[in-house]
Amino acid sequence: MESYFFIPGTRLHKVNDILKINISEVIIDLEDAVKFSERKQILAQLLKSPDFSRFYIRIPLYNSENKLDSYYLDNLYKAGFRKFVFPKIQKSSDFEQLISNTNYSEIQLILLVETPRLFFEIKDLLLKHESLFVGIGLGSHDFMSEVGGVHTLQNLEYLRQHLLYLARMINIKAIDIASMELKNSVLLQEEIIDGVQKGYDAKFFIHPWQIDAFHSISIYTEQEIKWALQIQQESNKVIDRTEFNPIVLDGEVIERPHLNRAQKILKYYESKSFR
Repeated sequence: MESYFFIPGTRLHKVNDILKINISEVIIDLEDAVKFSERKQILAQLLKSPDFSRFYIRIPLYNSENKLDSYYLDNLYKAGFRKFVFPKIQKSSDFEQLISNTNYSEIQLILLVETPRLFFEIKDLLLKHESLFVGIGLGSHDFMSEVGGVHTLQNLEYLRQHLLYLARMINIKAIDIASMELKNSVLLQEEIIDGVQKGYDAKFFIHPWQIDAFHSISIYTEQEIKWALQIQQESNKVIDRTEFNPIVLDGEVIERPHLNRAQKILKYYESKSFR
């Protein structure tokens, strides 16, 4: 599982320190993590430093009056930024309006689903603009605030499963929810493992402590790693994986679809070995 780490735009000077804790992607947050009055100053800093364009930027898409506003997107895109996280989209027509203003053909979007209306409209939007998206995630705290419910894994089950399947539909990354937990490592680790077992590719993180907790656990058991290594040995016997014949491994029939899970486990195992 990959790690997508949110860092407030007010802490751009901390980006290099964050990279040292071994994360997959940095997301510079210009939205929830900063005040409205700070945003333009942070934007100016980003525009002066092209190196920041290698990171994702979570940008505000609505102004203080909750009206659609592409100011930050337009300025960053013109300056060569291409990687964005779109939050708070209220409905698919708002998304259409945003991208119709400029030719954003090179954009790489992670879409946060944070409203019930967008949740039910998202399938058609993904299919229509498939080439723009690289990932999708649930802004679970905003979503449950809209619904008026309690933020629990049980209440989020349907939403997380549905977005995972939509990600698979167009072959983009499914990124699991951000946790606000900063003390109880057991609760956080249970949430991480739950996402892995569902099939998520990555998870959002908001604090270095969470990354430490993430790195301290073994997502897969020794038995699962052994299983994957054995499947790899068998698959290495054929040049083309389409020629892989079903085998019986410890009483289980292993077919070609199992190769993907084995590769995922081994990729994680190798990343842990070199950490």
